Amino acid sequence: MLICMEENSSIFADSNYFVALFNPADALYRNTLPITRKLNAERRSLVISNFIFLETVTIVSQKRGRDVALELGKYLLSDRLIEIIHIDEELQEYSWEVFKRERAKNLSFVDCSIVAAMKSENISELLTFDMKDFKGLQSKYHFQLYDI
Repeated sequence: MLICMEENSSIFADSNYFVALFNPADALYRNTLPITRKLNAERRSLVISNFIFLETVTIVSQKRGRDVALELGKYLLSDRLIEIIHIDEELQEYSWEVFKRERAKNLSFVDCSIVAAMKSENISELLTFDMKDFKGLQSKYHFQLYDI
């Protein structure tokens, strides 16, 4: 696996942030507003993977409908402060290795791909509402949870 040696100041964003941001009925929606204001003030860029894009658009389509999902997809694809990286065969293999090693019941393959992508891109911060799932991975994979 290729790992970027230069520290990346971007923040990797989990799908639950965007799902809540585009769904005012979501219990976490109110949490997204100050986070979004803080990110905009800091001019910090976000990174997602194609897996996160797929998961986010699918969930929003199921919860809010196709039109909102299309709006979200356009936003993710066009915002200059959001970069989409692709989980290729090499990153998928690394994601699989992480998945096999971890024993946490609720840790999904997509969550493992987040760890792999962060390592590959040398990203040290993760924006997620799944604190419980990622807390156990933090020290092992050397990343911080974005202060929310």
